[in-house]
Amino acid sequence: MSLDFLYLDQIKTLESQAESYLRSGDQENARKTFEKIAMLYEKASSVAKSPSTRDLYMRKAREYREKSLSPRKVLKEGSQGDETDYRVIAESMIERTDLSWDDVVGLEDVKEVLRRAVFMARAKPDKPVKLDPPRSVLLFGPPGTGKTLLASVASNSVSATFFNADVSKILSKYVGDSPKTVDALFSLARERAPSLIFFDEIDSITVSREEGQNVGTGLLQKLLVEMDGFRKSSSLVIIMAGTNRPWALDEAVVNRFDYRIYVPPPDLEARKGIFRLELEKKGFEIEGDYDDLARRTEGYTGREISHICRKAVMFMIKRLNPDMRDEVKEIRIGKIKRDELYRAIQDTRPSVSGEILKKYQEWYERYGSS
Repeated sequence: MSLDFLYLDQIKTLESQAESYLRSGDQENARKTFEKIAMLYEKASSVAKSPSTRDLYMRKAREYREKSLSPRKVLKEGSQGDETDYRVIAESMIERTDLSWDDVVGLEDVKEVLRRAVFMARAKPDKPVKLDPPRSVLLFGPPGTGKTLLASVASNSVSATFFNADVSKILSKYVGDSPKTVDALFSLARERAPSLIFFDEIDSITVSREEGQNVGTGLLQKLLVEMDGFRKSSSLVIIMAGTNRPWALDEAVVNRFDYRIYVPPPDLEARKGIFRLELEKKGFEIEGDYDDLARRTEGYTGREISHICRKAVMFMIKRLNPDMRDEVKEIRIGKIKRDELYRAIQDTRPSVSGEILKKYQEWYERYGSS
């Protein structure tokens, strides 16, 4: 997440507070809140990467300075966003990555499918045939299994602009803002093509209409229209999405994805590889062997194994550096003991039950496509 977007999150909260003050007639608190918003826009401008974004933030800062002088003239009836604001949100979703397929431990079957999908989307046939390559992939599975990592690597493998579409940036308390953000996102993706858009936790914005809790039919319909429309575009835009709750997705959205791939917790060899990646390849030595650690962590996700490794490192540091004072500038590093690794495993329980894994498998058997 970019630093300027952290300020935008705070601004959204303050805008809501200012609106409440205005509606209750509290002009003084509204004025103070507008001043705070202006200051945050100035701070956002100081960390924004592009000149156009910096200029936009400064214009917004001046706008709110003026509002602070005459709060009685201001009464927000709805969204404060304009077309430029939505583009700024879309630009904040762009992430740079230099990761490769070798950085993904295990998941060989999943990687092979993704390699094939992005290759077909990018490559041109050597004969005059009309290909209809897959351009949309849904990754589903437990949290912490590497869905975002896979999307990032797939994007980098074809030198595409990677948009990590954080749901929190798309959802908005102002009616109408979310579809406009999605519109700006797809528009920018076409401009920056080749592009890959990754919607993480897509179930949050496409909850099944039968559940009666959809965040807004406007947003759902906009997403469906864009997913249909980009196929007709000459610009290469690949859509990927991740979800921990595939059964909560609207079927209209599920059917838009060419591939629906299950990303399971790591198997024995993958778990061993993650331990090596987090410890051995970072220069740490351990007592015992990695096969033992892999056997003891059956059912753990990759993220949970990473947490185990960090805990074990901290146990070792605490043991070798009992007197940690501010003036101490050097940390002693030694071999991580077997009991420190076991304690880290014991302190980190697996979050995915066998019942949930069975549910993923059943959904894959019904909807999976790879």
